[in-house]
Amino acid sequence: MRAPRVTVEQLRLVPYFADLDDVALADLARQVRTQSYEPGETILIEGWACDGLSFVIQGHVRVFRSGPDGREQVLQVVGPGRTFNDAAAFDQGPNPDGAAALGPATVGLIPAASLRTLLDRHAVVAKAAIQVLASRQRALGRVVEDLALRDVTARVAGLLLGCVAQHEHMVEGAPEACTRITHEEIAAMIGSVREVVQRSLKELERAGAIKLERTRIQILNPDALVYFAETNGS
Repeated sequence: MRAPRVTVEQLRLVPYFADLDDVALADLARQVRTQSYEPGETILIEGWACDGLSFVIQGHVRVFRSGPDGREQVLQVVGPGRTFNDAAAFDQGPNPDGAAALGPATVGLIPAASLRTLLDRHAVVAKAAIQVLASRQRALGRVVEDLALRDVTARVAGLLLGCVAQHEHMVEGAPEACTRITHEEIAAMIGSVREVVQRSLKELERAGAIKLERTRIQILNPDALVYFAETNGS
């Protein structure tokens, strides 16, 4: 479903465009295509041609990669102002990952031609792109490190820290994501299964780090989560 046109204020939340002047942002806003999605609705299909740079306007988006058996590994959850499918937008290759709405979401798409024009005309956009891509590379390295070296409880703790703007390698700009994240979604993000995740969440609750409610996870003690995330290795 088509969504209202993106505003200059919403575009300024995107790190690539934070330093653009109002005239350039207003021109860019006219080129952005917006779309609203229902919970779980597909936004990008892995391996398909990339139309441009996608970013979240409202809601949250999960970025994932699927295995031959259909099992998903969630790579990241991104919130308002955060981009996804960056690599394909820049190298003009196919989508490396899939993406779907995590709850109701509105997404903007900057056509690939418009993005290339921005990079040519505005050095601040190119500089910001380097910084964002470098940060994403570090985040991917942390995800690999977590999967290889940390046990499930440590990975769950690190994921939850992303919801309070710490350890943003998996939850980026989405502090409300934990209010409706399911145990199955957590399992998909940390490379585990729901039953093991449930045991880890109970362990964190007993330690006073979180409180489990029927439809959300309330974070009570971020310092306790830091302890589990950093010291509870395999």
